[in-house]
This record gives sequence, C-alpha cells and structure tokens, in this order.
Amino acid sequence: MTALTDPLTEEQRLLLDIAWTTFVEHQRFPNFFYVEHCMRKHGHDAAEVLYSFPRIGHDQVIAGYRAVGFLGHGSTPQSDGPVFVTMAGLYHLQPDQMARDLANGLLAYMRRMTLEQDKILDSPFDQPNVDVDLRDVLKEIDGAGPLLERMSQIADREWPGMRFNRMALAGRLGVLPAADYDTLDAYLAGVAAHLSPPAPPEALSFTEPRALLRALNFLDVTYELVLGETLVVPPPMDRSSLLALDVGDEASYNSGLVVLTDILRDFKVPGRNPGSGLLRLEDHLVGKLPALDRDAVHQAVQLLDQIRVIRNSAVHPKPRPELAAAHHALGLRFPVRDFTAAWDSVRAHAELAVSNLQEAIQSARP
Repeated sequence: MTALTDPLTEEQRLLLDIAWTTFVEHQRFPNFFYVEHCMRKHGHDAAEVLYSFPRIGHDQVIAGYRAVGFLGHGSTPQSDGPVFVTMAGLYHLQPDQMARDLANGLLAYMRRMTLEQDKILDSPFDQPNVDVDLRDVLKEIDGAGPLLERMSQIADREWPGMRFNRMALAGRLGVLPAADYDTLDAYLAGVAAHLSPPAPPEALSFTEPRALLRALNFLDVTYELVLGETLVVPPPMDRSSLLALDVGDEASYNSGLVVLTDILRDFKVPGRNPGSGLLRLEDHLVGKLPALDRDAVHQAVQLLDQIRVIRNSAVHPKPRPELAAAHHALGLRFPVRDFTAAWDSVRAHAELAVSNLQEAIQSARP
C-alpha cells in the first residue's frame, strides 16, 4: 500500500464526492469556487483539505500527483480552475461502477501505449509515431461511447501514466517507462515507486568545527607543492569563520552556504568557462597530471557543485528535479527543516570531497 491508497479522512472523502458527483452529472469537473462554497457550507476550508491529500512527484510538478488535483499558483487554487479526479481518486471511488469502468478503460489504454512504445525497438533511425488513439481502445470496451469524454478529461491530467492530447484524443506514455498494469493498486504502486525520491543517504556527522577549514588548507598546500601554484583564495576571516560555526536558523544556514560556495567558485584555476573555478578544476588537473585518478576528482567536484545548487535555491526556491537531487547527494531531506543538522551534513560531505581532491592530487604527483 502507498500513501496514495491510504484511507481518506472524512473531509477528504467529502471533497472527492463533490468533485465526482458533479463530474458524473455534467461530464465536467467543477471549478474551485464551487467546491470551496460547498465545503464551506460543511464547515471546511477547501484549500486546506486539497493540500491534505497525500502527494508524490512534487519535484516534477509543483502540485504533485494526488487523488484530487487542481490548478493554481503556489498554495492558492485558481478560483475558476477545475478541481479534478485522478486515477488515485478513482481508487477511492471503486465501489462506483462508473469509476471502475473509467479505471479499467484507462488501464487498458496505458497497456496499449506500452505495447505501442516498443515500435521504437524496430526503428533505430526514424522515430515512429507511438501515439495511441483513445477511441481505438474504447471500441473494445462495451458501452464505450459514454466513457469517451469522461475518460479523456481524466487522461488529460494523468501525467505520471500518460501524455494526452484532448484535441486529438490521442496520447503516449507519461513519465513511467512502462504502464502494463491490470489493477489500480498495481498502477499506483508503480507510480509511487517511480515518483518517490530515494531515501537520502545517512547524514554524515561533523564533530570538529575546524575540519572543513583544515581540509581546504591541506588541499591548498598540496596543490602548491605539486603544481607550484596556490588554489584557494582565503576569504576575510569574518567570512571563513562561518565554516567553523554551528547554525540555528535558515538565515545562518544560507550564510554558510554562500561562503562555502564562494570559496569553491573562486578557486584559482586558469580559464573563464565555466565561470566557476571548481568546475574548471578537473580538466586543468587532467592536463597537468597524467597519472590523476580522474573518476575520483570528477566525483568530488560534482558533489561540491551540489552545494552551489542548494545555495541558489534560497534565491530561486521553485522545486526542480536537480534541487532534490542535490539535497539527496548531501544527505539532506528536501525541503530542509532542521538547519543545524543540514549544515553539519553539508560540511561533512564537503570536508570528505575536499580531502578526496587533495589525496587524488597528491597521489598523481610526478
């Protein structure tokens, strides 16, 4: 069982029923203002209930995938936008014959999409058309006529399983690589497995406040001994000292990230492209040290660059796949709630990566 199939609360069930009964009667999903009014008459905040539905995949789509979806901006549903039911919603409506028919039809549709996609295996040079017409699938289902419009509206929002064009009534698989499922339970389990980010690695402990500063110093000394040049541009003491201090809130956490990112960006590596000295370092070392373990350097550089991605999220907080991946690489849950633990994990991962860089350079010394 996934969170998508957990039993609904009384308020969630009420909101789902409002959207569903309107859809069955009018073949259209109601707009939010209507749902909001109906929920208010029962003493509930519609927006609050909408946000209470379990969701996954919010690193790919802001609102994520849930049993009842909506159009909106951030946390505010669009007043004249539809409140729609997904296949996760159909799961909770299965005692209803219409819900069962729609779910079975959409599952059959995705199975056909999965088969159609395999045309690509026979066409390595010319991309085939793998779109599947919904009407062709419905011809095989008794009583398909009344289902077409309703099914197309749900298909239009079912982005994990399919990408659907309502004008053409045709579509292909969505983010799932395959959707050969016979039951809603299996489909939703597949969606959850594909969209749920992997559990982050265990956060590294950071017990020595000066360990990261010491690692950067060792790297600089080794770089100078091996290559005859300095690498690290020391920031003013009032900034570098932040790397040795614990943090207790978001502001101090972001300040530490800024200092660390600036140090890595300002590495004295020849060239201008890319703009970060850290990102120019690998190619520079490869040209200077033929015996260099390039894989070790690449991994260290890539890990350290994830700090830049996280730092930039404070300025551009919109969820993106690369932002979730950066937090995962540094042992952080996304979004960060415990800034003290997050800073400790960032520093520990950074210390390890910097130490790995230093060892790779020292080992490649001519």
